[in-house]
Amino acid sequence: MISISWNEVVAEKYPNLMIACRVIRGVSVGPRTDEMDLFLKKKEEELASKYTLEGLKDIPLIRLYRNFFWRMGVDPTKKRPASEALLRRILQGKRLPHISNVVDAYNLASAETLITLSAYDLAIIQPPLEVRFSRKGEVVELIGRRKRTLSGRELVLADVNGILCVYVHGDVERSKVNEGTKDVLLVAYGAPGITRESLIRALKKATDYIEAFAGGREEEIMLSSPTER
Repeated sequence: MISISWNEVVAEKYPNLMIACRVIRGVSVGPRTDEMDLFLKKKEEELASKYTLEGLKDIPLIRLYRNFFWRMGVDPTKKRPASEALLRRILQGKRLPHISNVVDAYNLASAETLITLSAYDLAIIQPPLEVRFSRKGEVVELIGRRKRTLSGRELVLADVNGILCVYVHGDVERSKVNEGTKDVLLVAYGAPGITRESLIRALKKATDYIEAFAGGREEEIMLSSPTER
């Protein structure tokens, strides 16, 4: 089972923060099929009829993520929480990005549940994982070969070899899911005030979608917080 530790500085500042994760083994990563595309289109239409752009900021889960961004010194009207950005894209009349069956599946689950999710190639990850603050001047290469120099204020998830995710900017290139990925680590990121039930629900929905369109078999969900170190 993957273990997650919490840096003492993070635990002191954000004692109510929580992360949930699950391993899904034996997936077959590939392009989105026509069947999956039709399924996503229907779900996108349902979301477009349920929400409005004007009302996004008042959705409780989105408000909790936004409040957390403000606490981290990030303006969430300029740098959106990932789940909000996906839903906002749909409400602007756009489709979810075509990346792969696995990534598209958990992106849909994120837009539906409003919980920010990531997925990593488990073969690349070197446990144990740690939630910590970035180090000033630490450089990361995000997905898409985008490089960022961090300020030291960003919250990150890291393994032995470095950062996997910068809470504000996204996931790194080295551990992304690709067509050679067989086992996936799926992570749900909380914010103060977001319940464990919300994280579990998001992981279960993402698991259902991934297994429906990419196969695989899930393992037990693990929850981690500073108070459960």
